[in-house]
Amino acid sequence: MKMAKSTTKNAEFNIEKIQRFTQNEFNTLTNTTTEFPFCFQVGADVLVGKYRVTKIHDKTWRVSVKDQQIFDFFTRKDAIFYCIALHQKQTKLAKDIQDNDSLLNRLEFDASLYRIRYKKAQSKGDEWGEEYYSTRYLEVQHKIKAVKKEIEKNLNLAKYIKV
Repeated sequence: MKMAKSTTKNAEFNIEKIQRFTQNEFNTLTNTTTEFPFCFQVGADVLVGKYRVTKIHDKTWRVSVKDQQIFDFFTRKDAIFYCIALHQKQTKLAKDIQDNDSLLNRLEFDASLYRIRYKKAQSKGDEWGEEYYSTRYLEVQHKIKAVKKEIEKNLNLAKYIKV
């Protein structure tokens, strides 16, 4: 029995043509004015309409448009929905997402700081310090819970709002 010849050996691909076509298609899709933007993941980055969400490290995501940095977010989800809100021309909603993301990061930093200070006070036997930092930690946890609810509300608005 005779084996069939491979046709891929003779085929020549023009890589430059394919890259140009792909780039043109990306440009067309990013500039569409549909209700929701075109979203596409490229490695760890996400293209959301004309915006690019770039992973800086595990807890930082940078939003940029045409290589100009807009803002750094502390969760990928917030960054993506921020871009969706901007695409829908909902600037107040985008600002709320941005503010709440920043506030949540600051509160989580405060919580970790109070936890460390509580442990230091506990190791020194400082009862007043233990009580103070324990109380501050619990207050911050309540604020974190409230901010997370607000973020969830804003993300739902970004999903379902009609323009």
